[in-house]
Amino acid sequence: MQIKIAVIFTCILFVSCNNLPDSKGDYNELSIISSNEDRQYVDLYISKIFNDSIYTPILKNSYNINYINPSDFIENKLNKNIIIISLAYPPDSTIDLLSDKFMQKYDKPIFSAYNMYSKNQLLLHIKSHDYDDLIRSTNEHIDWIKREINENINRNILFDYNKEKKSKDINILINERFEINLNIDDNYKIINENDHFLWIGRGYPYRWIVINKIKSNNISNFENIKFLHEKYLTDVIIPKRYNSELAHGSYNIVRGLYEHTGSDTGGPFVTYVYEDIYKDYKLYISGFVNNPGKDKIILLKQLESLFQNIKE
Repeated sequence: MQIKIAVIFTCILFVSCNNLPDSKGDYNELSIISSNEDRQYVDLYISKIFNDSIYTPILKNSYNINYINPSDFIENKLNKNIIIISLAYPPDSTIDLLSDKFMQKYDKPIFSAYNMYSKNQLLLHIKSHDYDDLIRSTNEHIDWIKREINENINRNILFDYNKEKKSKDINILINERFEINLNIDDNYKIINENDHFLWIGRGYPYRWIVINKIKSNNISNFENIKFLHEKYLTDVIIPKRYNSELAHGSYNIVRGLYEHTGSDTGGPFVTYVYEDIYKDYKLYISGFVNNPGKDKIILLKQLESLFQNIKE
């Protein structure tokens, strides 16, 4: 059995394809390849890194973590985000063999590779002696590991989104009014607008994008967002519970929940806050999702991929 597994892993590692197939799986699915012997330690490690939870209103992890046995690697080698983690202790005859093959080729215990088996695929490899060594050896790489995953999720979302026809009129309007390029697709329609505000939406599953431009002030971003959304969006209430704000480079990210009294529904929203370098004004770009009883994380990530890639 051990020889058979080694042969299979060798074949799938060094096969060359000029025309790669499309990658498979959900955008936010993480395929964790580990042995049964390593699983409890790997799960502890992964749960610490990828533990971003969002109220939708149910608290949900931003990532869909899927553990896969090494013997099932062939069936899953086209997945979008693959993380191979091998611990020398406890020893096993599966993941250690696969990891050794990667080590022979790349000669690095920690590395990433793109488009190895499929298009827009990220493969991360991590090899350590044991759990304590895993924590020590990857401590300085944690931000990099997470950034690699998030960038590949974003890359896949935009790859598919860019296939859709874009709305010329809405994109021209956004550029002229707010001096940014947001690349809105043709499914969106204008709901309401004025010189400093634009509200657009698309059909089921329902999504809104709202842009507000205001003079910079000393009021908190959440209070500004609450005031603007409740003023301009019909029947929308922004409760103060479950909101959060995170600084992220040149912008801040505000998350929260909204209630739509007109339909007795609601859901999550996310706002990206951009402030000009002279601090004369703030730009609030918000995304709202309404998908009762169904997953909302992917829809939020699709909106966020647009917000993260605006061009001035």
